[in-house]
Amino acid sequence: MADEHERPVIASLHESNNSIHIATIAPAGLGPTGPNGQQYSVEYLSQLLKDKKQLAAFPNVFHHLERLADEEISKVRVALFQFEFTKEQISLPDAEGEIQVKTEKVFVPAKEHPDYNFVGRILGPRGMTAKQLEQETGCKIMVRGRGSMRDKKKVTYKIVFEELNRGKANWEHLSEELHVLIQCEDTPNRSRVKLARAVEEVKKLLIPAPEGEDELKRKQLMELAIINGTYRSATEQAAAAAAQLAAKQPLAAALQAAVNFLLYFVLFEKLHYFF
Repeated sequence: MADEHERPVIASLHESNNSIHIATIAPAGLGPTGPNGQQYSVEYLSQLLKDKKQLAAFPNVFHHLERLADEEISKVRVALFQFEFTKEQISLPDAEGEIQVKTEKVFVPAKEHPDYNFVGRILGPRGMTAKQLEQETGCKIMVRGRGSMRDKKKVTYKIVFEELNRGKANWEHLSEELHVLIQCEDTPNRSRVKLARAVEEVKKLLIPAPEGEDELKRKQLMELAIINGTYRSATEQAAAAAAQLAAKQPLAAALQAAVNFLLYFVLFEKLHYFF
């Protein structure tokens, strides 16, 4: 029997008679394996996010459950969607000198690929791709320059917003071409190593993948659907298709009956003509 601490932690909240019942759920379906051997799946992550929303309905009540939920969501997300930038660990030298802030710029080939969503590819859903890259390289990753205001939903408003703020304090970067600003705070010799790795990985993201072969985009879209609550598993999609087909059957039967009636009516008229 597995140790109780090795079970997947979170659970579903069910409210009845003003009480809350917490039942541990196990990941369903096949997927990447967690540190304790459990199988992770997108369905499991989707359920965890729903559970977290239910926990949010009781603020400042289930402190430990909220923390455990966040930890489990983070573990499952990493297992399912973490993109392998590189398998080689950064080998850092011993620190020499004082800690300083060093930066590098990598310009985005937006002119060569005007319709490609480089900003979304670099940042990822809720900035998750950039955060992962930051953790792996020890550098801060920021998208700057014209066209970097990703959070503005309407293109027209986005352009106006950038024009109004161009040249103002903290908005000087809007006068530059679209680029990725990489920042590292460390000793000079260690910063050089970290920045070199970060530049290398960012440049990989700036190479458009062929349509249908972009594994990173596929993972990002799936993760975004789960976050937005619009993800549907293959089983759910099949069930929805079956329901739509079943809904169409009565209509098809009615149409067939109408066609049969017309055929019988025409045949009857012809027979009546001859007799």
